[in-house]
Amino acid sequence: MRVLLYLFTFFMSMAFFSSHTMAATITVDEQKMAIQAKELQQKPLLTQAIQLQGPSSSRDFYYTLKEDVQTDGHTVTFQIQHSTLLIAPSSFTVKVDDAAVKTVALTPDLLKQTVTVTLPKKALLKGTHKISTDFYGVIKEGVCVAPGNTGSWLSIDILSSISTFYGNAEALTLNDYPSAFLSYENRIVTLVLPDKASEATRNSSYQLAAYLSEQGDKNVDIKRESAMAQVTGPVIVVGAKGEFSTKHMQEILKNAKVQYEDALSLAIHQLRNTEGEQSIPALFVTAASAEAIEERISLLTDERLSKQLAGSVLTIDALPKVEKRSTTTIPLKQMGFENRTLSSQVPATPHYYVNLPQFEADKEATMRLVLKKSATLPKKDDDKDREVELVLHVNNVPHAVDLRELEQTSSDVYEVTIPIQTNVLNSQSMTDLQFEVTGFQLEDPCETTNEKYWLYIDDSSTLSMTKEAVNPTFTLRDFPNAFYDRSVIVEADGVNSDDTQMLYLYKTLMANGQTANTTIRKEKNVKENELKKSAVIFVGTAKDFTLLAKNKDKIPQSAEDYIQQGFLPETIAQYAFIAKSSWQEKQPMMLLQTMDQAFTQEEFLAYLTGANEKTTAAIETKDGGFTIASGDTDSSNEEETEESSSVSWVLIAQFTLLVLVIGLVLYFFLRKKRKNNIVEQDE
Repeated sequence: MRVLLYLFTFFMSMAFFSSHTMAATITVDEQKMAIQAKELQQKPLLTQAIQLQGPSSSRDFYYTLKEDVQTDGHTVTFQIQHSTLLIAPSSFTVKVDDAAVKTVALTPDLLKQTVTVTLPKKALLKGTHKISTDFYGVIKEGVCVAPGNTGSWLSIDILSSISTFYGNAEALTLNDYPSAFLSYENRIVTLVLPDKASEATRNSSYQLAAYLSEQGDKNVDIKRESAMAQVTGPVIVVGAKGEFSTKHMQEILKNAKVQYEDALSLAIHQLRNTEGEQSIPALFVTAASAEAIEERISLLTDERLSKQLAGSVLTIDALPKVEKRSTTTIPLKQMGFENRTLSSQVPATPHYYVNLPQFEADKEATMRLVLKKSATLPKKDDDKDREVELVLHVNNVPHAVDLRELEQTSSDVYEVTIPIQTNVLNSQSMTDLQFEVTGFQLEDPCETTNEKYWLYIDDSSTLSMTKEAVNPTFTLRDFPNAFYDRSVIVEADGVNSDDTQMLYLYKTLMANGQTANTTIRKEKNVKENELKKSAVIFVGTAKDFTLLAKNKDKIPQSAEDYIQQGFLPETIAQYAFIAKSSWQEKQPMMLLQTMDQAFTQEEFLAYLTGANEKTTAAIETKDGGFTIASGDTDSSNEEETEESSSVSWVLIAQFTLLVLVIGLVLYFFLRKKRKNNIVEQDE
């Protein structure tokens, strides 16, 4: 009912909707912007490698064409490698719509192969089509392999690809977003910004570029309008009325009949050179004001909204309310986990990574798993000598469940809750999860059985956490998690930030595929109220910020400060520092400072993301090395200092009391001795 209400609200909120409007083809002056897109481009076929187990197994792939594809030469390519134990007649066969197209032999002489199949004309007709891969593996006679490894396997690598089918440009609609605007190895998406883009336009564009970069294999290429000399793939144009200033872009926008309204306008067209046959899709994201775009950009960065897009031109006035994603209960699906079946042949899942905030220490989180299992698995009172377990590895710490003691919730569904100490979750900024089953295979590699043990893990399973720390102390371990919910990025006045560097930052701030809630402000435009409500990131050189000059006691800014942290100032290329915010104790503030402009932040930010040490500063040296501050320099030192200070006072008090006791003992001893001497004299 709630979903229906959202859908109703969504469509009622549309100020304009035209499903019959077709994408227009816009001609572009080749002297000003050369389009050099390849007619037949490839996109990845897989999101992760697939392993097929022998003696025979298969995997199907599907694609849907909205109308007939007119061009020929579309292909599907499989990058494969196989076991060294395979001998003839082992083979790998590709079928298209159940018709065998190509078969290759698998032998020890050639362990890796590239298998390319040209799709037949029937596979280019409108409708859904199936590509099947069949593996048949025969092992050398008399060979025994270890438990959990049949020795007969073939892996389909993640670099496998299929044609994009976007040569038929007129077929594209907004429903093709985001897949039509993702970057791959030979297909880079370009996002075009006005030369003098406003803060709101830049913030929207960086969020959009980060989202699409995370979805694709390559980052989106952000360019300013005056630098649009050549493009090789799809284009996204983001800007408000009056922001684009070059005649070339104004002409393109005019030909595209772009709408400038108080609402958000989306339009998808094709760009083609005046003298040429190549064309590329272009998505125009516009509004009357930059703030109108910023308020509604989640339409393109939240899958729950973007999957509802339709037509070629669409104007959205108000977005429907969608439930805010919980930061304390996270479905495994949100981590990239797909329904998994573990068995003796596939005893473990890949590693999954999730960004989590820092939680209150010494508490418990829980992993709630929804499972199905083989009916032949030993029950509670059966085969007591054989242990069958599901092991959840959290940051390499195992948490085991006896599969014989699962609680059944329905006819074939089981549920289990695994307690996880928050200290284990807090040990790493990027939490590592992996599932493994044990006891599914016999220990003797040459002994065979007909047992087929399996365990199915549903992606609706969830990880539930306790509340975040009440009085957090901020270290590099908290980056980027502590900046996801609400952060303001402050830039120095009079300094233009590099768009690519900002893309790296925005992409880093994303959590579990979701864009962070961010705003950008030049220092002169930032309001104290924003600083009080948000986490703060200063991007630029410390000396250029007046706000930092007022906080020299909190943020290191001089060569002496760097030396005190264990750094050589002369070798620093990039520097990062994190501490409690000067405007809100429960929020962090951070300085990201690039001293050598030849360095990009991508690797440095990746290093900071993986830093688990409780330190507040790190650098990248001019030779590309990374170093953290020496010693424990986090903000918890203040508490430790207070604690050690109180301990010192206790020791002083104890010592004073001891001296007083000794003094009293000596006093009474000397007094008694003196009294005895007087008595002796009287006698």
